[in-house]
Amino acid sequence: MRPLELKLKNFGPYVDETVDFTRFEQAPLFLITGKTGSGKTTIFDAMCYALFNETSGKKRQAFQMRSDFASDKAETSVEFTFEHQGKIYYIKRQPKQVLAGRGGKPVEKKAKVELIYPGPDEEKLAIQKIPEARRFIDELLHLTAEQFTKVILLPQGEFRNFLAADSKEKEEVLRNLFGSELFERWAEQLKAKFKEQNASYQQKEQQLTLRMQQADFTSETQIPELWLEQIKSWLEQVKAELSEQDKAWQQAKKETESLQHVLSKQEELQKDFDLLAKLQAKQADLLAKAPKREALRQQIVALKWALEHRTNFELLENNKATLVKTEADIQKTAQKQAKLKKEQLSSAAQLAEYEAKRKEIANYQYQHKQLENNLPLYKVVSELLATQEEVEVSQNALAAEIQKITTILEKKQAKIAAIEAKQHALTESIQAKETLKAKLERVKYQQAELAELLEKQADLDKRQTNIANLQNKLVTETTISQEARAKARTLANQLADHYIAAAVKKLQAGKPCPVCGSLDHPAPAKVSEVAGIDEEQVEQAKQQARELEDKVTALQARIDEINAENVERKREFETKMQDFFEKYPALEQSELTHLEVELTQTKHELTQEIRGLTDKEKEAASLQEQKTTLEQKVAQAQTKLTELNEQAQTAQLEKQKLVTQLAEKQAQLPVEYQTEQQAKAQLRIWQQKIAEFETHWADLNAHIKQTEQSLVATEAKLNEAKQQAQELQQVIAQRQADLEAACAAKGMTLAELKELLSQSAQLGHLEQTLAEQQKELDSIAGQVEILSKQVAGQKQPDLEQTNEELSQAKQAEAKLQQTVAELEHKYSSNTKCYQQVKKLFEQQQAEFTQLGQLKELVDVVTGKGEQKLGFERYILQTYLKEVLITANARLAHLTNGRYELCLNEDTGRGASSTGLELDIYDDNAGKRRSVHTLSGGESFLAALALALALGEVIQKKSGGIEIEALFVDEGFGSLDQEALRVALETLQTIEGKNRMVGIISHVTELQAQLPYQLQVVTKGERSTLRYVTTI
Repeated sequence: MRPLELKLKNFGPYVDETVDFTRFEQAPLFLITGKTGSGKTTIFDAMCYALFNETSGKKRQAFQMRSDFASDKAETSVEFTFEHQGKIYYIKRQPKQVLAGRGGKPVEKKAKVELIYPGPDEEKLAIQKIPEARRFIDELLHLTAEQFTKVILLPQGEFRNFLAADSKEKEEVLRNLFGSELFERWAEQLKAKFKEQNASYQQKEQQLTLRMQQADFTSETQIPELWLEQIKSWLEQVKAELSEQDKAWQQAKKETESLQHVLSKQEELQKDFDLLAKLQAKQADLLAKAPKREALRQQIVALKWALEHRTNFELLENNKATLVKTEADIQKTAQKQAKLKKEQLSSAAQLAEYEAKRKEIANYQYQHKQLENNLPLYKVVSELLATQEEVEVSQNALAAEIQKITTILEKKQAKIAAIEAKQHALTESIQAKETLKAKLERVKYQQAELAELLEKQADLDKRQTNIANLQNKLVTETTISQEARAKARTLANQLADHYIAAAVKKLQAGKPCPVCGSLDHPAPAKVSEVAGIDEEQVEQAKQQARELEDKVTALQARIDEINAENVERKREFETKMQDFFEKYPALEQSELTHLEVELTQTKHELTQEIRGLTDKEKEAASLQEQKTTLEQKVAQAQTKLTELNEQAQTAQLEKQKLVTQLAEKQAQLPVEYQTEQQAKAQLRIWQQKIAEFETHWADLNAHIKQTEQSLVATEAKLNEAKQQAQELQQVIAQRQADLEAACAAKGMTLAELKELLSQSAQLGHLEQTLAEQQKELDSIAGQVEILSKQVAGQKQPDLEQTNEELSQAKQAEAKLQQTVAELEHKYSSNTKCYQQVKKLFEQQQAEFTQLGQLKELVDVVTGKGEQKLGFERYILQTYLKEVLITANARLAHLTNGRYELCLNEDTGRGASSTGLELDIYDDNAGKRRSVHTLSGGESFLAALALALALGEVIQKKSGGIEIEALFVDEGFGSLDQEALRVALETLQTIEGKNRMVGIISHVTELQAQLPYQLQVVTKGERSTLRYVTTI
């Protein structure tokens, strides 16, 4: 993948900028330079966002990259064109953003993508769905966003730290690079599993101890194996004791059952004795009631005789009752006959009166017909009156409407006059608006220029603060450098003393001194020797002092550079401020912040005044609209008023015509009945009188006819009742004679027979009572006979003694039963406890074996074994070895074969210092040494080779995809001139032939050494791009 063009719109600090990478195709190296925070790395963020919909390192979301200065109508977008395997691809992305919609309302726009790629026949195809675009890029590049970032961007400073880091720190870096988090998670899962199983093992151990404590068995040992053996033996003893007690209990149960049987027999015999005595007493009582039973028997016989004559007696009583009723009917019918004859005479008199009234009714009928014929004339008069009333109502309505419209017309004309007066007043005020707007624009220009001055002033203040901080740091670093230089001198002196002391020891009389050559040594030097000082320590101290001095020199140079730049910026600021006040002499020269407040206040006041005038303009326009509307309504009202006056004249003519017609028709009506209501009321009176007469005449004739018919029926009924009464009297006399003869034969009267018949309902009950008494007497006699035979020859039993013996036997049985139950519970509960302890112990033993195996595996995986090398670190060690092979090929070229990076395979003091430690093999010395002993330049070369090798290996692991671009981000600020030259030569030699290599840095020295540059220029919060070629 080779980038060709990148367009940024309102993205980060860029308004609308384009990065044309094709300008650097022939350059071995190019520089992306600019101030810190100017937006250099934002260019790489934009590439990453365009391809993968996320920024590099995922530090910010895409929507957060929208420029703060972007207007609500300006869209944020990134367009990226790149070449891959000879084909050109274009992708445009727009993040989620809030823009102004219709009416200025904020509307959230969803994220968009447009990906254009060549088809099989080189035609242009497009993708506009985000998931599809992501899948297409993944399949095209075979890289994730994270892998892309690692392959194309080298954070140089991090790899120098990586070179000297311990194994734990290297592991964290390599884990991110090679994605070995899976092995870390696996190790964590194993540890979690061990922790879980260990907790389970400890829980079972607690359960085991608790179960052992819950047993009734007492043991001196808590060792499960011994405890299980002891309780097993004890349970066998309990079981034997339980068997003996159970036998004794069964024997006691048999004795109790035997006594219970004897008691039952004695209780049955006693019941027989008690029942016999009770039955004999009852039998005596029944025999004493024999006379009562005889009287009951005589009463039953009398009642049966009375029932034999009940039918004749009841017939006699019925005949007497019928005779009384018939005689009453005869009397009532005779009275009705007399009443009917009286009514017949009265009806005849009424009929004569109605015959005389018929002539009056005939006259009413004639007058009714004459008046009824005149009713249509009344309707005509009524219709004429109604029409006249409607015309008058219409006239009144027209008059009211004419008055209403006249009033409205006058009011609207008055409103028009008032609006014209208002319009005149507003026109004078509005004329001043243009002058105010011109003033407002001038204030805005002043504010904009003042804001730029304030920004420059704030930048100067910030730079001054930065210089103060750097100067404080310089003092600190100078002190540290001086201390390091003094320490180096002290060590050098101590080493010299060491050499002198060694030489003094070698001096021998008669042999020349290696320093002065003298054969005599009268006063050899006396020095105090410090043990453990060697040349390497002294050299390291000198090197550290030199590095610190270089750091102080670089810091001082940086301060001088910033001071020089500040002087220039301050001069520029003062010039611009002077130009500002000369341009606007009306402004008072004071503090810029105070002036900013004054301008803001002036702007606010002018805005308020203009807003007020704008409101007045709107008011004037509204008044004009009102005036036009009112004038239209006045014209409409005048037209309407003319129409109404014409309608009123027509209505008056119609009314006069109706009055004439009405007078003619009213003259034709009867004088007595001038209105239709009076005529109809009289017609109703006549009609009612005629109807009443005819109704009464018909009712009277019908009544006379009905009275004659009722009189004939009453006479026939009266004769029939008299005949029936005579026949009943004969039947009653015969039946009464028969019953009196039967009662005489029995020695009774008819009254006594009636009394017996009233008691006949009790006959069944009396017979049943007598039968039950006799049955009870017979039953008791039979039972007495049977029981007498059963108890013959036997004595009454002694139940109290037998109950006492049974109670004692039951107590003995219960005691044995309780003993057996206690032993059973003791045996059962402890057997259950024994089984549970045994089961838990077996489970614990099995888990202990598994736990030991898991613990051993966890120790190996997490590096707690003898080798102190975890599984993930072992995997990363393999990756690192592969990286070292590639890095050493480059490092050998850079150092003329002197240095080679290699793994330190010794076991460190802990896991953090084992497995990924690096040494350097020095071919000149023929031995290994720590990478910490490398000088600054050597460290840089080793770190650079390592960084480039890591990028290459990661690229291979990502599918062998060629990324024909490389960006080295910062890391050059701390290099001296020689190290910087070596670094650039290295990058040009290694990468310049095949890759586009860009260095992202703010280091000033690079601008002189790299002719091809993309400069990021800041102005306020915005940045622009500038291409520079210094060849």
